[in-house]
Amino acid sequence: MLVSNRIIGALDATKYTAGVVDFIEISWAEASKRRLRRRTKGGLDFAVSMEHGQYIFDGAILFSNDDHTIVAQRPVELALVVDIDHTNSIPDIVRQATLIGHAFGNQHVPVEVDGCRILVPMLSSEELMAKTVRDLKLGELSLRFDYVRLGVSRPLVVSGHSHG
Repeated sequence: MLVSNRIIGALDATKYTAGVVDFIEISWAEASKRRLRRRTKGGLDFAVSMEHGQYIFDGAILFSNDDHTIVAQRPVELALVVDIDHTNSIPDIVRQATLIGHAFGNQHVPVEVDGCRILVPMLSSEELMAKTVRDLKLGELSLRFDYVRLGVSRPLVVSGHSHG
């Protein structure tokens, strides 16, 4: 069994990979888990034993030796996609994005930003997630549910906290 204790790089940021490049699929729900074990697409027994606060993004190199490089691959998953109108004023865009981030952040959902799109992993029903955004009364926003690859636009930093 091969074991990863940390993210050692990003596939798109490095030219060097050793041996056979193999992929392990890790969903958004698993991306911040500290422990995980499964087979890679190439059939290798692989375990993740991460340090606290690491978030496995699409393209994260988890292991590399002379024979193998194991790279995280995020599957396409259903998400709420909020398209912010980039022709709005900057204060309106900042306000909309901040309030949406705050609303879902309070639910501990790792909201992602991709250009003028906000991607929110499915944590509840489509109706409840759409209502969460509509209840913010942000005016006309394009809301849709689509299959997207999360964890691609940039690695997220996860910091634990408690509500005391």
